[in-house]
Order: sequence, then structure tokens, then C-alpha cells
Amino acid sequence: WQSLSSSSFGENSEKQAIAKKLINSLALCKKLSETNVLYTERLCDVIKTTVKTTVQECIADAVVLMKQQQQLAVGSIAINVTNMSFDQFMDCLDMLFEQILGEIKGALSVSRFLRQEGIILRDSATTDDSSSVTAKVLADVGGGSALDEEASISVVSASVGSSTALSLASELAHKSVAELLRIKKDAHSLIGLEQMQRLWDACLSFTVELEKLSGTKAYGLRSTLLAQTKAFVERKHENNMTALVSALDSEKWTQCDVSAERQASLTRLCAGRAVLSTASLSSRRLCSTETTDLSSSTEYKANHDTSSTLGASKRETSPEAEVEGTNYKVVWSCLLLVEMVLSDVSCAAHFQTLATNMISKVVELLRLFNTRTSQLVLGAGAIHSSAKLKSINAKHLALVTQCLGMMIAILPHIRAALMAQLPSKQHLLLSDLDKVKQDYADHLEKVLTKFVTILGGIVEHGLAPLIVKTDFDQRSKTVRDEQGDEGNAIASCSPFFDGVISNTSKMHQVLSSLLPPEHLRDVFSRIFLYLDQKIPLLYSSSIGSSSKVNSDGPKPSFKYPTTDKGKDRMIIEINYVTECLNSLPGVTAWNFTVSSALKRQLGMINSHETDAPGPPPEVSVGLKTTVNDTMIEVPEKIATSNESMPHTPLECSENGSRIASSQDRVNHTECNGQDNQLLESN
Repeated sequence: WQSLSSSSFGENSEKQAIAKKLINSLALCKKLSETNVLYTERLCDVIKTTVKTTVQECIADAVVLMKQQQQLAVGSIAINVTNMSFDQFMDCLDMLFEQILGEIKGALSVSRFLRQEGIILRDSATTDDSSSVTAKVLADVGGGSALDEEASISVVSASVGSSTALSLASELAHKSVAELLRIKKDAHSLIGLEQMQRLWDACLSFTVELEKLSGTKAYGLRSTLLAQTKAFVERKHENNMTALVSALDSEKWTQCDVSAERQASLTRLCAGRAVLSTASLSSRRLCSTETTDLSSSTEYKANHDTSSTLGASKRETSPEAEVEGTNYKVVWSCLLLVEMVLSDVSCAAHFQTLATNMISKVVELLRLFNTRTSQLVLGAGAIHSSAKLKSINAKHLALVTQCLGMMIAILPHIRAALMAQLPSKQHLLLSDLDKVKQDYADHLEKVLTKFVTILGGIVEHGLAPLIVKTDFDQRSKTVRDEQGDEGNAIASCSPFFDGVISNTSKMHQVLSSLLPPEHLRDVFSRIFLYLDQKIPLLYSSSIGSSSKVNSDGPKPSFKYPTTDKGKDRMIIEINYVTECLNSLPGVTAWNFTVSSALKRQLGMINSHETDAPGPPPEVSVGLKTTVNDTMIEVPEKIATSNESMPHTPLECSENGSRIASSQDRVNHTECNGQDNQLLESN
């Protein structure tokens, strides 16, 4: 039988002839059944010896290395296997797979020869006796150990009639490998993604080849490999969640650069090539078993060819991330989220049995980023987090909109990458990603609305008290005295109007460098609508109100101008404000109705004459315009600051809403020279 099991047996007619004569002799002696049992026992012993010898040799090599590194080596086989590095263990598996498959191929040659010759290794007259002997052999094989007493390998025997040497040897082989994997199960939950993919590929290739040779399923090895992969995925996801929370809590919400590797990952995702090829993965295997979070993991490189990868690594980092031609200014935690999601997509593609599990992991990561970002920025949690921000300003909000916008842009590509790994009947599981996209859109809407709330807080709490100090009748005389009879141009606006122009311009200065054009137009259309509706209400509500100048001083109250010149002066100034706002670069010109509303309140037009708010025809700045037959000229250059207007500092409350500080209602003189902290560029 040793000669039968050789690899050259199938091609050696001389050996085949000798085997036929030997089998005929055994048949005459009625020893076929006993010979079959002995052969089965011998083949299983060879498998057990191969496993034990190979593992011990690999352990010896590992022990030598540990002694060189002054590490303590323990005598137990199981403990020494546990102490082996990942590369040492993989080398051991590769050697073991080669040896086992060689033995199984020899057994397959015997099986094919017997099948071709129509030989059955069983004595019909002694079936019961041979069956009992075979059962005894199977029990002996089942009680054997390929490693040691702590790692015994059992063989689950089938009925004697259907059991063959090939199937029993195959079963012993895959159970031996499964036992080795179980010894390393704790270590395998801590390895990196590329290492897990390498282990999965090696074991799965061996399993498929073994099943192909033996014709039986290696359920034990498959279940063990799947269980360890699940444990790896769960551990990886827990580390991802912890790392993302830590990154968000320490996030300073400042723009970070995007490396060429990260940009290449985004480009591949949008091009439908989010998953790296096996060849690319094998060329980038990690050589260390050190457990690392994804926050310090290896960045993914382009896989289309070696030259492009090397070229990408040499490129300088970019200040913005590009997605489908649109640039986004993002923070570090957003880039970390993208890396984690792409890693999960890679897991879904490589471990397709776990693709449905990976969808839930991706959804949890995306929801965590969305909710935690809302708590830290809109909820002002970043003030009390490890980042210790002094306040939440417009710049922070603008970066949040950029991060949310980029995630909304790549979510369809993430969905498509995951869909490619699922059968059609499981595509309904992707509905959770659609809900996440809607959550991101709702969050973005809240942040954009927050810009209006910020400016609204400045207008209502910082600038509205200045209305009562304005006398347009007196201002019309003062301007005429200063400008003479040709008082056509505006020397200065009232403090309230001047504050509206200055604060809106300052917010535009901050947001124009951070927001994409469509978001900038959206935000300022909302701001213009708010100002268009709020300014008339503030004036009407200021009738009869007062503002205390000092503890003993007079208490003036606002009154609408009564003279024609005073009324004209008020309308001239509000028209100047609207012209200045519409002249801001990159905004959609708004059809302001505030002038008509004030005219109605002043009795200058009938109450039924109204203008519809909305984008008007193009507004030309620097041209002359007429208000009540008075010619004014709107200057081409608008100042973004004015020493005579108040810049009220606002602080952020713990619940995320912008509130006025204790200085919000101080008089105009005390507010001069202060910078609005909310609208600072830095």
C-alpha cells in the first residue's frame, strides 16, 4: 500500500500489475477487509504524524528565535503555538497544507485505481468481523492526538459501509487544522485586516482543495474559520467605534490636509473600484502582529498599477478632498470615518459570507459620526470635550457642512459597493443606508439654518437696541448740513443698518472661503429672507420702547420720522443696505420687500401695494438709484467693518443655541471696537 500511495502510481503499469496480484492473493486468503482497516489506520497515522511533526518543527524554529530575542519559551505545544507570531504561524500552515495535500493525493490515487479496476476491499463472507475490526480502528483513530493531550483531534466515523480511507484521512486533516486555528483564536481576533484576509485565503484554498480531492465537505474547518472571522470583525468594529468617538471628542474642528493615498481611495470608491485586488493586497501584507486602531492603520494605496501607486505616494498632500469634481474641506475625524467605512467594504467583499453583517457595521459607524458631530457642534459639546474649544463659531459650523456634504456625496457609492457583495434578495438590507443619508441631509439642513440663527442673535440682541437711538428726522438735517444741498450720497448709515451690513459682510467673508458655492447661496438666501422679514418687525416693535443711556440720563424712545426728508432718509438707508447685501460676491440677489414694508408703515404707499420676496433681476452696484425723487449712489466697494458699529460678542450655551452674553445690551459707545467672536476668521 505504500507503493500504491505514491504519486507516480497512476502512471506506472508495472506497479499496478503487482498490486492486482497482491489483491488477488489477499482475496484468496480472505484478508481484504482486514487489509482495508490496516490501510485506513496507517493513512490516518501518517496524517497525525505529519501534523505533529510539522508543528513541532515550526515551534522549534520559533523557540530559537524567541531565545535570540531573550523571550521565555514554554514547553507545552499549545502554548508555544499561541506564542508564535502570525508570520511564523502562517509559514507553519503553508508547510502543513502542502504535506497534508500530498498525502491526500496519494490516497486519491489508490481510490481511483480500486474504482477503475472494480475492486472492493471487503470479504463478503466476513463482513461482520471486518466491520467490527474497522469500527475498532476508527475508534482508535478518533482517540488519537496529532498535537498533545490538551489538543486532541477526534474523528467522527461514518458507517462502516460508507467509510473510506480517503474520507477518514480528509476528515482527520481538516479537524487537525481546525484545532490549530482554535489554539490561536484569541490572537486571530487581534490581527489586522490584511493578515486576516491572508489567513482566510490560505485556509479557504486548502479547504476547497481538500473537499475536491476527498469529495466530502470540511464542515469543521469551515465553521472554525467563519467563527474566527466573525470574532475578528466584531473586535475590529468595537475598536473602530472607540477610535471614532475618541477622534471626535478630541477634534478641534480645523481643516486638515488630505494625503494622496486617501484621495486615491476616494477616487477608487467613486469609480466603482473600492475593493483592492488580491494581488495588491498580497503585495501590502503587514509584517507585524502589533494590534493597532484604524486611527494609525496603513493608508490604502492605489491598485491600478505599480507606477501610478509610486507616483501617488510622491504627490504632496492636498488641502481639500475631491469627490466627483467637487472639493470639500474636511477634518481628521471625517477622513478617519471614510477609512473605516472603506475597510468594512473591503471586509464585505473578501468575507462575502459576512457581507450582511458588514452592512450593519457601516451603518453604526455612519450614525455614530452623525449623532456625535451634532452633539459636539450644534449641541456645543466640544466646549466640554477633550478638545476644550472656547466657543462654537461659524467656521466650525462651515467645516461640519463640508464633512456632511462629502459623506452625502459618497454614500451612494458606498451603497453600490456593498450591493455588489449581496444577492438580489438581500438588497432590501441596504434601506438602512438610505435612512442614514436622510439623517445626514437633515443634519446639514440644521447646520445651514444655524447660520441664520447666529446672525439673527446678533441682529435681535446686539443691534436691535440701537434702533431707539436713531432719529431719522434729525439725521436728514445732519446729513444735509454735512453734504450741503447736494446731500445725495450716504455719509453714513444709522448704527443699526451699519451693523447689519458689517456683520453680514463679515459672515460672508468667513463662509465664502469654507462653503461650496451652492451652500453659500443657500445660506445667504435664508439670511436675506430673515432680514427682509425681521427688520420691519424690529422697527414696529421699537415704537414707544426705550434704551437707557446711563443711570441718570434720559430715556429716549424710537419714533418713525414725521418729515418727508426724514422718511426719505430712512428709505434711502434701507435701500443702501439691500444694495450692499445683494452685491456680496457669490450670493443670489434677493428681491427685498423691506423698503415697501417700511414705506407702508411710514404712510408713503398704500397698504395693498406689496412686493413679492425672492431673487430679483440683477442688482448693479455702483449705479445711481432713486428713492422718492432723491438720487443716491451705491458705492462699488463695501466696507466690512466700521468703527462706529457694535460687534457684540456671543458665547455658546451648553444646549447648542447661540445666546447673548452679558454685554449684548450695552450702549453703542461701549460696544465700539469689539470683535464678534462668532464671525472671526481665525
